[in-house]
Amino acid sequence: MDLIERTTTPLHAIGNDQTRLNSETATIAAIEAWWALSQAPTLAWPGAAPMSADETRELAEAIADVVLVVTEAILNVASKSADPGDRVACLQAAHHAGRLHAALK
Repeated sequence: MDLIERTTTPLHAIGNDQTRLNSETATIAAIEAWWALSQAPTLAWPGAAPMSADETRELAEAIADVVLVVTEAILNVASKSADPGDRVACLQAAHHAGRLHAALK
């Protein structure tokens, strides 16, 4: 959610009034989503209650699933970007996300 907040913030400075309003709404929603997730007892860090091996594995697998969804979105952005630097950055991020996914599985 932090990444989503950071990527929506610059949108406020570009586009028309409606785009700025939508980007502001998106940024606020990302911030609120982050705060909501920060209240999840199992995801709290540090000081979370000890988890069993099965709970830890299930959490890692759930995070790995989220990583796949985010990676698909990054690859989608790469395919739509006209800037070679953006495409390279997105592909590098997707590569690292793939390593992250493999580590969590």
